[in-house]
Amino acid sequence: MYTFISKQFSINDNTLSKNQQIILPTKNTLEVILDPQGTIKLTGRLIPENAEDFFNPIEEWIDEYFKNPADITTVEICIEYINNTGTTYLLDIIHKITYIHLKKNTKKFLINWYYKDEDEDMLEKGRFFSTDLNVPFNYIKVTGFSSHRGGTD
Repeated sequence: MYTFISKQFSINDNTLSKNQQIILPTKNTLEVILDPQGTIKLTGRLIPENAEDFFNPIEEWIDEYFKNPADITTVEICIEYINNTGTTYLLDIIHKITYIHLKKNTKKFLINWYYKDEDEDMLEKGRFFSTDLNVPFNYIKVTGFSSHRGGTD
């Protein structure tokens, strides 16, 4: 479970709808919660061995979701570590959300980028994403960040 200020990012998050899709974390991949009520949560480490296999179900869900998106879509990103492959695929996903899907309609979206209090590298990674995609991010510094990886290998 990941705890941030007053938010908890976990599959036990009771603010999510019953029709959500959940991808459980492993030691190398994110916990992903895809909620049709307008929330996309990505939490953990992103160093996938087979990035295409990991991201395909996410992309399929996004394609389906944006046929009828919520009035506001919130993307919550809290990554402990990300490698180059993960960076490429995550940039593609955010690009798809912001430029392909959301430009086609009048729905709103926001991206919250969480970073550990002393983790300047992840803050800079978020700034890189925002600049590269020309999309504003909200940067949220968190304290008491703890990860208890209960995922499988």
